[in-house]
Amino acid sequence: MKNPLILLVDDSRATRAIVSKMLSGYECEIIEAANGALGIEAARQNQPKLIVLDMTMPVMNGVEALKALQADEVLKHIPVIMLTANSNPEEMEQLKALGATDYITKTQKPRLILERAIALIGLQAKPGTLAA
Repeated sequence: MKNPLILLVDDSRATRAIVSKMLSGYECEIIEAANGALGIEAARQNQPKLIVLDMTMPVMNGVEALKALQADEVLKHIPVIMLTANSNPEEMEQLKALGATDYITKTQKPRLILERAIALIGLQAKPGTLAA
């Protein structure tokens, strides 16, 4: 069986590197995009099993990208974890109303992304690794 594909959409190379490293001990493939427009294009071309989407980016922000994903019949079923620096509960409810599956603030432990990915798409640790 093919490993699940995860799309990381964030303008910060550092954030993409942290998330990629965290996921490296798991049976998955990772592709990256530096803004929402590139993320939508990558999602259409690759149909990932999970999208991790930053809120604040140039070209197309996370809310615009989320709306575009939800408007696409092929992509709207893909779980989306939103990342933001804002911990406003009202914003969280707005994102969920727009179709986000989950919401993680960047002030929370990055490991939450891994925990949510395991729960949402059933990521499995690579054989022989101490991931978990």
